[in-house]
Amino acid sequence: MRTIRTPRVFTANEAPSHVQIFLHHEMAQTPVSPEKLFFFCERAPTSGGATSLCRSDVLFTRIGKELPAFAGQCVREGLCYTHVMPAADDAGSGMGRIWQSTWKAATLEGAEAWMLSVGYTWEWLNDGCLRVTTPRLAAVRKQASGKTSFFNQLIEAFRGWKDDRNDPADSIRFGDGTPLDPVVIGRVIEMAEELTVNLCWHPGDVVLVDNFVTMHGRQPFTGNRRVLASLVAS
Repeated sequence: MRTIRTPRVFTANEAPSHVQIFLHHEMAQTPVSPEKLFFFCERAPTSGGATSLCRSDVLFTRIGKELPAFAGQCVREGLCYTHVMPAADDAGSGMGRIWQSTWKAATLEGAEAWMLSVGYTWEWLNDGCLRVTTPRLAAVRKQASGKTSFFNQLIEAFRGWKDDRNDPADSIRFGDGTPLDPVVIGRVIEMAEELTVNLCWHPGDVVLVDNFVTMHGRQPFTGNRRVLASLVAS
């Protein structure tokens, strides 16, 4: 959920303050992702609300050493994501945008044309919601530096894609349809948390994040936190 300020500037995810947004790369569950993210703190929270940051190239190096079979499967198979978009905005969910705003389409035909163009499959549900599944997407990304980053939405999908419509256990699979091992993913999450730093906001702060290398998230907070964001294409 976001509020558009200008064609290039919008609020960061406006999920309820008690909701934690888990580590992810922006739009890694789509075929096109921005390279850089700008954040600006317009209003700091009373407490909490830090932006969590984790170097996913460092994380993938650790995964390769400790979980080589999983790392190899990520490289070979990639990942597919499935989630149900509501028919009406759901402010209680961190991923509760209606399909019309997600696809910038006013009609079913317009949404289907866009999904077809990016290789999605879909199903219209009886209650007006839309279940979508991505094509197979890469789970890692080779950087110009020669390092490889754990570039995906795995942690957020596995931990955070949960509401009345979505079950995290069904939200993400390997590209060949194989389910993920929750024990392995639990260890990946532990490693990511060990590498995570939390950026506490003050009014006027500006942060530039390399989206191809660094995952980000949001801690729960109290008060009226307002952070603005802008995406920079590669």
